[in-house]
Amino acid sequence: MFKSLACAILCASLANTAAIPLGSLADVDQIGSQQGFFPFLGGSGPYFSFPANYGISADIPVGCTLTQVQMIGRHGERYPTRSEAEGIFEAWYKISNYTGKYNGSLSFLNYQYEFFISHESDLEMETTLENSMDVLNPYTGEMNAKRHAREFLARYGQLVENYTSFPIFTSNSKRVHDTAQFFIDGLGNNFNIPLQTISEAPSSGANTLTAKGSCPNWSSSVNGDVLSKYSSDYLEIIANRLNRENKGLNLSKSDANALFSWCAFELNAKGYSNICEVFTAEELIYYSYGTDLTSFYQNGPGYNLIKSIGANLFNATVKLLQESAHMDQKVWLSFTHDSDILNYLTTIGLVDDTRNLSAAHVPFRDHTYHKSWYIPQGARIYTEKFQCSKESYVRYVINDAVAPIETCSGGPGFSCQENQFYEYAKERLEGLNFYEDCGVSSVSHQRELSFYWDWNTTKYNASLVDE
Repeated sequence: MFKSLACAILCASLANTAAIPLGSLADVDQIGSQQGFFPFLGGSGPYFSFPANYGISADIPVGCTLTQVQMIGRHGERYPTRSEAEGIFEAWYKISNYTGKYNGSLSFLNYQYEFFISHESDLEMETTLENSMDVLNPYTGEMNAKRHAREFLARYGQLVENYTSFPIFTSNSKRVHDTAQFFIDGLGNNFNIPLQTISEAPSSGANTLTAKGSCPNWSSSVNGDVLSKYSSDYLEIIANRLNRENKGLNLSKSDANALFSWCAFELNAKGYSNICEVFTAEELIYYSYGTDLTSFYQNGPGYNLIKSIGANLFNATVKLLQESAHMDQKVWLSFTHDSDILNYLTTIGLVDDTRNLSAAHVPFRDHTYHKSWYIPQGARIYTEKFQCSKESYVRYVINDAVAPIETCSGGPGFSCQENQFYEYAKERLEGLNFYEDCGVSSVSHQRELSFYWDWNTTKYNASLVDE
């Protein structure tokens, strides 16, 4: 059904070239000039560094030596998914078939405008130099991953100077796999990287980077009673304003909501978006907080099951830290999706789980859970283990910013002393059992995450899927 709907809307809208001429390149002054929107787009827009760095230097503390680094990363900037595109297509169909002159914030459509989705095959895909709408676009997932690789070498290169062959792990989502491959390309020709492709299928059970997909007990409708209380009046205001400026346009609240996704994914594909300029500052805040609410209650601390889901990966990463002294491999890099990262951060305790978010209002003073800050496209969560004198310490870095553990940050660079960290992790994991809590036995008999340890003897080469 989606394919026929998408084709009908896309073909019809692209055929309407009389009203909106296609094919021009963007004004060079606009490309890369809209970073201020990124934090308000719910993680759908381009990568940006975590804003709350507390003034802590991300450098390894003086006198300390790195002994292990782990990274859990999100795929890079992408086109919308098929479900996201459906709403965007519907809004674009109405707008592109409007027969009058565009007024107000839509007046840019009177000039040469090219809709950012030109091929249905781009949906779900990473944005690349090849499929990007503009050669000057600085936000492609391809370049983000390659730039990330160079930054990794600059920061942690000493760990791989004498160990140039090590595995990198990815889920079998094509865009995630593409990100991992672009990262490998960015490392350069001095490395021999066996890419391990881990299946997202529920049958993978615990041996996966995407534990939620193996959790039958997880429900997307949970906490719907809470989420339904959040006002969507701001969407009606947007639709009414655009309709008032353009008589006969007849945009709905649903169309107004889709414009935010249009803004985010057009930035990924073109490097700028005129649609982003449609919104007022207040509307961006309301939309952003709405995405925070949904994330908090479906993939974060507001849903008790999430800690059990995130425990699958957190358990494995703690085990890697504990075994680091006996391992030749010092670098463990993995790529997956945004929800998997949020589940992981929730279990660790790096997001505030001491208070629930209110659906009655935007809690400016007490609001610490910002979805977009944690998982912009290309997000990366690093775990650092370093030795200072005779003691070892553990520290997290979220999107370039040190994220101290609230109750264990007395070490150098606000790190956590190793044994204290293991005690902290034990407390966080107490009572959590991914396999049992999620009812995994109904889809798989895989009870443990093993690919970090058996990759050299087991071939992880799952077929890629476009999702």
